Amino acid sequence: MELLYARNINKVYPGKVAYKALTNIDLTIEQGEFVGIMGPSGSGKTTLLNMVSTIDRPTSGELRIAGQNPYELTSEKLAHFRRRELGFVFQSFNLLDTLTVRENMMLPLTLGGVDLQEMKRRVAYLADKLGIEQILDKRTYEISGGQAQRTAIARALIYTPKLVLADEPTGNLDSKSARDVMELLSKLNKEEQTTMMLVTHDAMAASYCDRVVFIKDGQFYSEVYCGDNRPAFYQKIMNVLALLGGNENEFPTVRV
Repeated sequence: MELLYARNINKVYPGKVAYKALTNIDLTIEQGEFVGIMGPSGSGKTTLLNMVSTIDRPTSGELRIAGQNPYELTSEKLAHFRRRELGFVFQSFNLLDTLTVRENMMLPLTLGGVDLQEMKRRVAYLADKLGIEQILDKRTYEISGGQAQRTAIARALIYTPKLVLADEPTGNLDSKSARDVMELLSKLNKEEQTTMMLVTHDAMAASYCDRVVFIKDGQFYSEVYCGDNRPAFYQKIMNVLALLGGNENEFPTVRV
């Protein structure tokens, strides 16, 4: 089943000189798929993420998530749709440091008026799944970056969203924590059938996806599939990045 369907997505930012950020982008993500989006800085991958996350709207083209066009919804229904159907994981974690890990996880449920017993059940389930039971009562400044990102993932999954959008989720982590987080996302994708879209500069992170879509100058560039050999997939990703160009130090070249 198609969970995300995007056809001929164009985004033009008006100005003295109109800037075309995306040109005729087609993207389909099937239910349960884990798809990476890569490209040099300024390629349009963040613009694409903003379209899918309903933060920004395309200038033209069709976009559907789980069969629904979010841009046809009223602002109130759109806020509800975003909270229920989409999960967000950011590079900077975006946790509230006045709250504990448990309270950060519960926040979306509190906003949605979910009853306390159900909240406790969901928190317990995810804390166990993500290995963060021991830190539930700690504040976010008392935990490591890796634990903070796990907390952010738990918060993103608390509503069992149809689509999780991860924007450079390993960007602020050391290589061990980055790998742990990607293994965790991969495991959740496989076990919970959570559909995920990952925007990243990092070939190691991208190698955990089922396939990676590359965009350059706002246009589709190419696509590679994982198959069952991750090291070979990583090498394929590195080969495309080498062809794509970009700054020398823009794409990490850590081997997996």
